[in-house]
Amino acid sequence: MSRCDTLPGQVRRSQIPAYAAITACFSDWKKARCDLSGRINSSPARIPHRRFCIPHIFIWYRPTYHPMRTLMLPGQGHSYSRVFALVLLLVFSLFDQLKDPFLIVNGIKRMQKSHDIPGLVRALKHPDSDIQYEAVVALGELRDPGTVAPLAELFTADGYTAVRWKVAEALTRIGAPAVDPLIAALSHADDDVRWKAAIALGGIRDARAIDPLIRLLSDTDRFVKGRAALALGMIGEPAVEPLIRALTEGDGNLRWGSAIALGRIRDPRAIEPLIRALADKYGNVRAEAAAALVATGEPAIATLIRYLKFTDGPARGEVMDVLGELHATEAIEPLIQILERAEEEERVTIAEVIDEILTPEAEALAKSIWGSEGNNEGKGAGKEQHAGE
Repeated sequence: MSRCDTLPGQVRRSQIPAYAAITACFSDWKKARCDLSGRINSSPARIPHRRFCIPHIFIWYRPTYHPMRTLMLPGQGHSYSRVFALVLLLVFSLFDQLKDPFLIVNGIKRMQKSHDIPGLVRALKHPDSDIQYEAVVALGELRDPGTVAPLAELFTADGYTAVRWKVAEALTRIGAPAVDPLIAALSHADDDVRWKAAIALGGIRDARAIDPLIRLLSDTDRFVKGRAALALGMIGEPAVEPLIRALTEGDGNLRWGSAIALGRIRDPRAIEPLIRALADKYGNVRAEAAAALVATGEPAIATLIRYLKFTDGPARGEVMDVLGELHATEAIEPLIQILERAEEEERVTIAEVIDEILTPEAEALAKSIWGSEGNNEGKGAGKEQHAGE
């Protein structure tokens, strides 16, 4: 009989459950939870372990202690044995924490590499959110249209918001097949589902989502409305005409959201409707329309100057403010013409706008003047140095 088959005192390993438990703990941390029950009927025994090369582990069984069975080193007191058992448990727990994420990621990656779609779909229903998360990432990279339904089911289920966001990303990667479930999610009771669905639809950029997203601009949650406007801006050019209609015909919420979206798209077709929106009765609509015109930039200047000449009252003040933010030097002459016949309050506004327009020009002029003087001084210094030589 070989040494590996027996222990001192001719006790076989099969007779020592503690040895089997320790071996299991080192070979599979998750299955062995320090189940060291069983009796050792011999003296302290050396238990070799070939895989991990741990030379000495001594076990002493004391049946009168806690059912967990206290571990002791030979010749040591009871307190030391408890410390040893606690350290051993902490080591096993540490290996559990390090091993679990590694096993999860590796298992999901293997399924992804082998295109095990059914296995990944089953992982979506796992109670562990980490496994769900990794499975969603894998399905998003595979982009299989057949996974839209289980992903959409997980998207609208009660769960962790991080997993839901990953599902939205996965559905965005899959693209057009995911549009209908995402549109349906826009009417979900949970605002977290609604805004994530809106962003996913914006990422897909499918024209079918334009009208549902415009309707979402009237949502009761302000954050959801803002994400809907952002999504419409992401869709871009196909959304311009519906957004212009919403800006001119919709309620206050629709006008506000449409102005935000049009400011992101920056299409010249929206310039005149946005200028007319500067006279809106709601301040937030006027503010977003002005911001959209500023974002549109130089293409809006000529139309703004034309409206400057034929508007009056608060609307003209809004137009002047936009021209000031755009630093439109072309507007200086029309502003001076208005200045001659304006009332006192409007004259102050015009003066401020002209000052705002000229400030960058004045700064550039000052820099050029100071730069030329510095260059002349440098040349003079160079000549004097040369003369001294």
